[in-house]
Amino acid sequence: MFLLDERELVLAHFVRQSGSTPELQAVRRRELPADTFQEGALGGPLREPAEFHDVVAELQQAADTVTGAQVTAAALVLPDRWLRLTFAELEDVPRNPQHREEALRFKLRKQVPFRVEELRVRGARTGNGGDAATRFLIAFGVERVLAQIEDSFRRAGIHIGMVTNASLGAAHAIRQVHDAGGAFLLLAAHGDGYSLLVHTEESPALYRYKNFDPALPPSVASRLAVRELRLTRSFIEERGLFGAGASLPEHVLMLAAEASRASWRERLEEGLGLPARVLDDNTTSGNGSEAGELELDRALPMLGASLTVRT
Repeated sequence: MFLLDERELVLAHFVRQSGSTPELQAVRRRELPADTFQEGALGGPLREPAEFHDVVAELQQAADTVTGAQVTAAALVLPDRWLRLTFAELEDVPRNPQHREEALRFKLRKQVPFRVEELRVRGARTGNGGDAATRFLIAFGVERVLAQIEDSFRRAGIHIGMVTNASLGAAHAIRQVHDAGGAFLLLAAHGDGYSLLVHTEESPALYRYKNFDPALPPSVASRLAVRELRLTRSFIEERGLFGAGASLPEHVLMLAAEASRASWRERLEEGLGLPARVLDDNTTSGNGSEAGELELDRALPMLGASLTVRT
């Protein structure tokens, strides 16, 4: 399992024991130069691909060492900013995968302020929409950025069989490992903003990505976050995502770096008007030999991705 962002590339090795929670057995991480990636709303391309190739090759060798075998396939977790999510409905779903992607691209053009022809677009069915339409969860990122990253792994002999983002990875880990059965709402704090994923008992139902100007005073950023969360609660209630008897799901969860947990919990509870459960080090994925070497806001998405990878 690999995780990549602007700061570092992380390798995590999980051991799956039959009938038990997978345990984090090894962690290796390499810090990236500050200017490794160019700036971009959805992440930017590599400035010096050869330098990034060297970092990937170094961790590929580490992966072989910690697993005791040659690693040729892996999953990759990217930041929510690089791999965004949205939803769309298709009344008639084309059987041909290429035609289906074209239909989702057409829907996406009406929803996002990006050049859709420059994006990689993938859709997965999430259930029924209105008027017998089929609802899709769409993931999208910049094709050039994703292709450069995958090429670096390919040069190191590793095929990336699945790419996901931090929110989806964390949500899958919660469904598979932690005691949050049924519907839940997950806020994942990151840098200057947050991602919010609402999950019904069956599938993801709502996603919000919010980023605030880092130059804003903390008090202003907090007010903006609370306002956005209140608007999200109103939207959930108006749409009746959880039925007429429940305006919000039973579980309201929060994932954040330890230093920012208190402030984000206050914002979340003020915005939604409900108590939140903070996912902390007591909800880690087992007691492996290096379980304490990786922060939970990084370990949980990687765990979730490791449980879904098909390579």
